[in-house]
Amino acid sequence: MVARPHLPALTAERARALLIYHPETGALNWRVARPGTFSGALAGTRTSEGYTQVEIDYRLYKAHRVIWLMQTGKWPKHHVDHKNGMRPDNRWKNLREATPLQNARNRRPGKSNSSGRIGVTRTASGRWQAFIGVDLQNLVLGTFPTFDEAAAVRAAAELLHYGEFAAQPLEAAE
Repeated sequence: MVARPHLPALTAERARALLIYHPETGALNWRVARPGTFSGALAGTRTSEGYTQVEIDYRLYKAHRVIWLMQTGKWPKHHVDHKNGMRPDNRWKNLREATPLQNARNRRPGKSNSSGRIGVTRTASGRWQAFIGVDLQNLVLGTFPTFDEAAAVRAAAELLHYGEFAAQPLEAAE
């Protein structure tokens, strides 16, 4: 492996000189030809986590962070959140800066989640319980006869406590 000299951090000017960003589609294209590709080619590859990454000056960057840099002129302080939870969707209207806590609130259910909805679980008696984490406390929102009732109470609590960072239902994602 060839040792690379220490390169300065990517700047907005350098990113704009190399890439073209289309805010309506979220696509990044190469402004200049690069080894193995041509000017205008789609930039980046998909990671195993579902994000798009792009290599610039021998470094890998997540595309949504480079887009933030290109659009605002500065790196995000913390995270760049995908509002609709879809990691490859880098449209400008789908990106927002978020703290780690805000970013974690807008997530999808994990693989072990059997209800399909964060904060909703089935009790031993067969009823549905809704809960939410607020200020390092797990608040029980109630027990309900149906999943839909528990999910609706959880969604209302998310809006109240998490505001714009409440998880969006998959069907509402654009």
